[in-house]
Amino acid sequence: MNKIWKWIGMISVYVGLALVITLSMLYFYNSNEFFRSLFEGGIVTEVQSGSPAAGVAGTNAEITAKLSFFILIFVLLIQGFAFITAFWVFNGIRISKEIYEVRVKKLENADIFLDLPLYFGLFGTVSAFIVITFNPSISKLIAYSSTLVGIIFSVFLRLALQYPLKQKLITKNGAGKE
Repeated sequence: MNKIWKWIGMISVYVGLALVITLSMLYFYNSNEFFRSLFEGGIVTEVQSGSPAAGVAGTNAEITAKLSFFILIFVLLIQGFAFITAFWVFNGIRISKEIYEVRVKKLENADIFLDLPLYFGLFGTVSAFIVITFNPSISKLIAYSSTLVGIIFSVFLRLALQYPLKQKLITKNGAGKE
């Protein structure tokens, strides 16, 4: 029964994070002209306004701007999920009552969670480069920012979670052998 509540809590945190990120991004997109212009500004249409093709070009530009915007939201969501998951995994190892050797093996095995932000940053970069033909300016912004967020999250997780836990385990093991 305790595991069920733990899973419900984890899912609640994930859903809460998703709502906060999505709703705040939608709020800024709908209420801030500058923020919205970041997604719409790089679209170049060579159609004269007044011709029938102008309406189609405007619709395509709007669709491309929204696609870029939702790619950014998705990248931020998966980065947040990777960050929270890594925190939970390393916290579980930290509070575990298992013997030193098992905890060290679990720590080595959990290394993948420190690399997830990098992989998700790369995913965001590739996704943004797919859209680059339609909207070059925002696609570059999404590509660079998703890579940067991935690097920052990965380094932070290594410095804030992995290094202190390794130090703690090494110190405890050294103290137990005296």
